[in-house]
Amino acid sequence: MRKFREWISIQVAKHPKRVVLVLIILFNVLFISLSAALISSLSLHGTEKMNFFHAAYYTITMILDAGCIESVIKDIGTTGVALTITCLAVIIIGMITFSGAVIGYLTNILNDFIEKANAGNTRLYLSDHTVILNWNARASEIVNDLLYSDHKETVVALVKSDSDEIKKEIEERLRFTIEKENAAVYKKAEKMSFFARWRYLNNNKLGNNVTFIVIEGNIFSQRQLKDIRIDLAKAVIILSNDPSDSADEDGRQPDEGNPQAVKALMQTADIVSAGNAAHHQNIIIEITDFWTYDIVQRIINGKELGEKCNIVMFHVEKFLGQLLAQLSIAPEMTPVYDDLFSNKGAAFYTEPVRADDEIGYIRDYLSTHKNAIPLTKLAHNGESYFCFAADSQNDINKKHALKSTGYSVKLNNRQSECKRVIMVGHNSKVEEIMSCYEAYLSCRIGDQQLKVTVIDDADSLKRMDDYRRYPFVEEVVELDIFHIDKTVETIHRLLFDAKEETSILILSDDTELGENTDSSALMYLVYIQDFIKERLRENPAYDQNKIKTIVEITDPGHFDIIKGYDRVDAVISNRFTGNIITQIGEKESIYDFYKDLLSYASKGGQSKKPQVKKVSSFFSETPAPCTAYDLVRAVFEASVSSAEASQKQYPALILGYIKATGETIVFSGDLSEIKVSLEAEDKIIVYSEFVGQSD
Repeated sequence: MRKFREWISIQVAKHPKRVVLVLIILFNVLFISLSAALISSLSLHGTEKMNFFHAAYYTITMILDAGCIESVIKDIGTTGVALTITCLAVIIIGMITFSGAVIGYLTNILNDFIEKANAGNTRLYLSDHTVILNWNARASEIVNDLLYSDHKETVVALVKSDSDEIKKEIEERLRFTIEKENAAVYKKAEKMSFFARWRYLNNNKLGNNVTFIVIEGNIFSQRQLKDIRIDLAKAVIILSNDPSDSADEDGRQPDEGNPQAVKALMQTADIVSAGNAAHHQNIIIEITDFWTYDIVQRIINGKELGEKCNIVMFHVEKFLGQLLAQLSIAPEMTPVYDDLFSNKGAAFYTEPVRADDEIGYIRDYLSTHKNAIPLTKLAHNGESYFCFAADSQNDINKKHALKSTGYSVKLNNRQSECKRVIMVGHNSKVEEIMSCYEAYLSCRIGDQQLKVTVIDDADSLKRMDDYRRYPFVEEVVELDIFHIDKTVETIHRLLFDAKEETSILILSDDTELGENTDSSALMYLVYIQDFIKERLRENPAYDQNKIKTIVEITDPGHFDIIKGYDRVDAVISNRFTGNIITQIGEKESIYDFYKDLLSYASKGGQSKKPQVKKVSSFFSETPAPCTAYDLVRAVFEASVSSAEASQKQYPALILGYIKATGETIVFSGDLSEIKVSLEAEDKIIVYSEFVGQSD
């Protein structure tokens, strides 16, 4: 008996649903048997006669439908009282013990199934999808950028908690993007004819092509990782925690690294490298510190993955620091990168090619293609690729019979510039920003200069030792938000007494939590813009184009606030990084291209990237009106055949231009259909090696 009781207690603990089902079945079998026996025996004393099996059948029918009592009691006046009471008792008790219990049990199973499905705890049958492990502020931007993909996308996110909030966040994010994009499409189509409008809307309206599934569970569980078919995913993105999640009360970040991301990588790589996993999968892991970088590098070196997967380390702080530094030096690149880093509009694509002679390949390509711009040759995993700027992957291979129009331009090989940056505030990337400034200066020769002023609170300046180790930092000013007059005095001197163009870079403190997100950056913006506007009213003859303001924000919802200010660009840092991660997940070979794009090589190294050049300084003569195709081809030929480039050829490819009014045009689609008319004060976007010119 003791053994039986132990066995029962174990079954109840391990399989409670199974025990309940067995008890329901046993009780109802016993109840129906006893009821049938009683009804059969009582019917002999009444007017109705039936054997046990007839009685059992009628018992079940009465339980399921009380009206079936007529099969047993045909005439209430002649039926015995005992049989009548027995049948009524069978109906009442059976409705509770049989119908009620079975319905309750099935309802519980269905509810449990629905709850598991809502929580995502079901096995998925997917392939070629994107998997996100963990969740942070950049994750929604990764999903959002997939809206612009040319085909349907499926994203599965495995998170530790808050799945309902994440679902709501993604639904609102995607709906907002679709509404905003479609509003712009409808506005552009307003003046078109009916059929032209219908065709334009049909081709350009944005629909929701993203299926998003969020699962709440353990990102280290092999079972759950296999349930979301991580072995068949095209890309696995392992996200780090946000800086605000781990910062202490003083805003300092811990030094112990991110062991959770490393553990998730080890689990993922183990599954992906299995024999039945898909080939050429991309695993992108966010890196925020040197310790994590070092151990991930050891994992890559020590694990034989072969063709199974490609592990990419995305150093968040480094990439963002380089990006912010570049945009502070060339603020006009903000909308350009916003376009090129996303699937929306023109973007970067790679195509496997065999091209030993890069310049020869570009020349031949431009003579037969007009829907994409070839940029540079790449090498990845022993294969040769070429990177293009195009609307889609298909545009790269569209050939056309093209004839040269004889259009030509003359380039000015001697270009000099002096950049001044006022950096206001701080974040976790300031050291990377400074390192990028150092690299910028190290690869510049001639008379190019960089002058930096830092304005920040006393504690942050103290942590950075007042930026003494950076010789290009000319001045450090303590910022007191309650005594802003001292700060604006410095800004007045730097903006209105200096001759060079000046960029104001306002940083968002990424350790600010919840409702305080971006609050300091937005306050600085209000004060500084109000001051600039007041000074411009006093001196209307001042050239406003000399002042460029860039505000870093982490929450895309604050973009509308900044949009209300003239000549202010917002860098939504999480969107930029999210878009880059999306691109790397879709095209593994493009990672090295982005590394080169966002960094400055030291003197003698190679560093190609888009740059902004004034028309009057880049060209010896302002080019005549032409098409985008003619301009791209003419500038390329002039850059590789000029006298000063005879020793070293630096091919230059035009990606678009920026009008003096601020309108930015990035070339995409059929270049021969884009009309270009440049003026001396306009600027062009040119992709070329980043080199200075000596005297």
